[in-house]
Amino acid sequence: MKALTKTFSMLAALLKRDWLKLIFWLLAVLAFAASGAGKFVTLMQSPAQSVSVFDMFQNPALVGLFGPTTVKHPTDFTAAAAFGNTMPLITSITFIIVSVIYVINRTRKEEDDGIAELFRSFQVGKLANTTAVIIETFALQVLISFVLALVIQVQNIAGMTDFSSNLLFASSIGVQSFMWGMIALVLAQIFSNAGSAKGATFGLLGMLYIVRMGTDIENVSVGWFNPLSWSYLTDVFVKDNWLPIVLSLVLSFVLIVFAYLLENARDVNAGYIPEGNGKARASKTLLSFPGLVLRQQRGAIIGWIAGLFILGFVYGSMIGQISKFIKSSTTVSQIFAVSPTAGALMMTKQYLSTLFVIISVIVTCFAITSLSRMVSEERKNRQEQVYATALSRYKVYLTYTLIAWILGALAMFLTSLGIYLAQLGSSHALSFAEVMKPGLVYIFAIFFVLSLLDLLMAFLPRFSAIIWIYVAFTFFMSYIGSIIKFPDWVHDLDVFYHIPKLATESMSWENVSVIAILSIVFVLIGLFAYRRRDLITG
Repeated sequence: MKALTKTFSMLAALLKRDWLKLIFWLLAVLAFAASGAGKFVTLMQSPAQSVSVFDMFQNPALVGLFGPTTVKHPTDFTAAAAFGNTMPLITSITFIIVSVIYVINRTRKEEDDGIAELFRSFQVGKLANTTAVIIETFALQVLISFVLALVIQVQNIAGMTDFSSNLLFASSIGVQSFMWGMIALVLAQIFSNAGSAKGATFGLLGMLYIVRMGTDIENVSVGWFNPLSWSYLTDVFVKDNWLPIVLSLVLSFVLIVFAYLLENARDVNAGYIPEGNGKARASKTLLSFPGLVLRQQRGAIIGWIAGLFILGFVYGSMIGQISKFIKSSTTVSQIFAVSPTAGALMMTKQYLSTLFVIISVIVTCFAITSLSRMVSEERKNRQEQVYATALSRYKVYLTYTLIAWILGALAMFLTSLGIYLAQLGSSHALSFAEVMKPGLVYIFAIFFVLSLLDLLMAFLPRFSAIIWIYVAFTFFMSYIGSIIKFPDWVHDLDVFYHIPKLATESMSWENVSVIAILSIVFVLIGLFAYRRRDLITG
């Protein structure tokens, strides 16, 4: 048991370091997952409204976004069933991301930074820190599950008064977060650095998300072979199936054993997939600072761009399913009060309106990871070497900012292009302009979020990760905001809400101009503040 020596001392140190983050994590999941519970009741107050919402969720496009519903008749599709159908997947993904980042940062990244080697110079077991992270993550997810179930319970919403059902809903989120944390832990042993481990984990998450989009439309039962699908196969508030929870826990503990075996057999800072040998001579692109920044991010850029294009292609391929759905649903045809052809075109444009908001938030995540490198390099004391040359802070700041802006715009273009190419084969294919304009207008929202990050890195560099809280909020609003009617002030906080949905609306130059001007102003304020502040370390 030498490998576990001082595990609880490491756990105490983790809790002392992270208690504030853990509190924010807990509060965020409550705000994110519990806030929409009562909104479905107001959305489905009459039988006619329930039928409309039911038919809406049969749309293959929405099945791809939220997952399938097992309810067969509109009369059985209650507000509780709608909540249980809509929330598990999107909430799980949000907190999977947080869990993956946390686990890798507290394991592999600490090896990269030399902290793990320092701990092991004392009487600390080889697996002590990993075990402490596992215990902390598991305990947090158990706490989140019980508190979230209790918060839903006290709201006393029709159809959500059974505590076991509420606990099942909360547990589906908690076990997914824990399971993917353990997947990240295994990949952290295989890859040679934290960045590669995160990229591999998120790549696997994205691949399984795309796979489940196809299987949910064609054959739901295949989803049982996809761990991500277990988040909503609980069929909460309808059949309450606990089997996915059991499967997730079993897989989690198998992954823990596998991670232990891998870590115990390798050296500190080593990986089972070694880094490739560099070239004997540097390329000419490294002679400039922009070339250096792009070279550092080359792998991530290629992975993100390729993944986003594929995601756009998959989403675009669903457009062909919409016309089939319209023809098979008399209720939806009556709702639109038009011919099936016109109804298909109308629903396609509404689908694009929702889709581009979601995609633009995902693209924003990519652009943020690029811009955040400015602070992460500073934390690793690498910027000091840059500033030892004649390079000015203005150039460093503007280089990272402009690269992030260009990459965000490029990713949005290629994702929109993927949607356009995929829908060309449908019977109601849209023109290039009809697809590209509604997508590219969201570039202004991406720039705005990046400008907020510029401000954080200039004034509060140690807390620049706060931007992810705002992104999580916009992601939630992108998925649920168009379905649940939140107060106007909540929508006003979401910059993506103010971007005109050109698939169904006319252009609002006033909104776009204000967002563009604020973005530029924030970047300039950040530029001068960054020039004057001290470098951060550690």
